[in-house]
Amino acid sequence: MLGYAARVLPQYLEIRRRGPGGLVSRLDRRVRFRELDFNRHMNQAVYLQNAEMGRTDWAVRSGAWDRWRAQGVNAMVGEQRAVYRRELGPRVRYRIETRGVGVDGRLLMLQSHFLVGDRVHTLVESKLLFVGKDGVLPPEDVPALCEPFLTEPLPVEAWRVVAP
Repeated sequence: MLGYAARVLPQYLEIRRRGPGGLVSRLDRRVRFRELDFNRHMNQAVYLQNAEMGRTDWAVRSGAWDRWRAQGVNAMVGEQRAVYRRELGPRVRYRIETRGVGVDGRLLMLQSHFLVGDRVHTLVESKLLFVGKDGVLPPEDVPALCEPFLTEPLPVEAWRVVAP
């Protein structure tokens, strides 16, 4: 718990300092040596930790988190899937783009793309579940909670971002 707080709290304070954003979170990062595995590329668990930072940035800066908290609702990851396409090596600069792209029943679907230029290195798809004071919210309550924060998915073909 303390390790998590030490990792997340500085990021949360930075997000609040940056102020409101749009419906897409963009975090510029660099692979640190402590994030590498024995093959000298980013460890798979680190991708999920960084995707969490993207989700947090998206939720706070889009205003979703404040709205959900005001309604007494907490979001939690119900399902997560990572597709690794290309490695991220030592000191490589990359961007994490996170966006809410849809609702599936009681789940909010988010996508986090790890990009170097226009090349997608990893895609993390997360589905968030909403919990209120009476437990998990029913499917009919979720769309109204999420629709103001949804946008189109990042246009990607053959693991490259397609220019609009």
